[in-house]
Amino acid sequence: MAKSETTFGRVDADGTVWVKDGDWRSVGQVVDVSADEALAFYVTRFTELASQVTLLEQRSKAGASARDLLAAVEKLVVALTEAHAVGDLNALRLRVGVVAESIAGLKEKQDAENKEASAASLERRKAIVDRVEAIAAQIDGSIHWRNAQKEIGELFESWKEEQKLPHRVPKKAADELWNRFKTARQTFDRAQRAFFQSKQSADKEAKSIKTELCEKAEALAPKGADGISAYRGLLDAWKKAPRAARALDNQLWDRFKAAGDALYSAGSAEWSANSEAKSSLLAEYQHLLTEKSADAAKRGFRELRTKWDLIGNVAKADERRMNDGIRAIERHVRALETEHLDRTNPAKVALREGFAAQVEAAIAELEAQAAGLTDSDAQARIQSEIASKKEWLAAIG
Repeated sequence: MAKSETTFGRVDADGTVWVKDGDWRSVGQVVDVSADEALAFYVTRFTELASQVTLLEQRSKAGASARDLLAAVEKLVVALTEAHAVGDLNALRLRVGVVAESIAGLKEKQDAENKEASAASLERRKAIVDRVEAIAAQIDGSIHWRNAQKEIGELFESWKEEQKLPHRVPKKAADELWNRFKTARQTFDRAQRAFFQSKQSADKEAKSIKTELCEKAEALAPKGADGISAYRGLLDAWKKAPRAARALDNQLWDRFKAAGDALYSAGSAEWSANSEAKSSLLAEYQHLLTEKSADAAKRGFRELRTKWDLIGNVAKADERRMNDGIRAIERHVRALETEHLDRTNPAKVALREGFAAQVEAAIAELEAQAAGLTDSDAQARIQSEIASKKEWLAAIG
């Protein structure tokens, strides 16, 4: 084998490879290859070490963890000591030394930053746990279950994000907080399951009750307007029935209301016809308002009332007008009847006749007095009194 030599390496004829590292030292022996190949083998090792140093420098500039950088420096220091490689090993050692000097105070700084970041993460985790426990504490009061469940899910995602951060919180503190979080979430989950199981049972009961009310309302359809009264009773029962889930309750209400709308629609047509019929009756018997005979008025009103009752109900909008019309006729008939009874009552007749006789006697006496008077003023007073008593007679006659 021929000899080969460079600035930092040489190969002897027996294949021994040397590196210029201060003094010349042997790094190994390669046989059965050319001197250049033997040297190239150890130059490649140097290139690999140089690549590791370059990577260390890049990581240092990028702000990698001082702890990791120090570990890499220590590894390279060992690797570059008595390295079995050919190249400027001293230059590599100097580059590693520069990195080591640059990170001398970085570890303390990063440790302080990590401690601060760890404390901040711990505080955030405490806030997460406090909020989960606050939600769980609402289960006996007013709580919106779905919103609360969503918020707890978001808090759990926040917890996982904290766990992904590079800085670590003390394990004991982290475990205690996690146990509190887990306990609060389990408490909430159990209460939520119990609530929805109870609600499911209540929904089932409400569905059963309101489905039956719907069926009863629909069964009234053949009765038309006559079924409205019964429907109103069912409506009262509906208001007292428990509520189901909103979608189900709305669906059942639409069904119940449709049955009522059909009844009221049938009633509307019937009531409209009834209104027309009663209006015609009022017009036909309007003459009773001017009737003077009590007997004739009573006969006419009985006819009106009989026909009126046979017609049936009218729309609410027409009720007042119709009732006012027939009541006006009724009041007139009752007034005629009262007047007739007053005139024909034997006791009252006797009383009137006795009073009339007294008044007539008084008139006769006054007329006798007037016949013998010559004083015009006295005559005028007596004549005025006679006229007043004659008016009384006319009024009770």
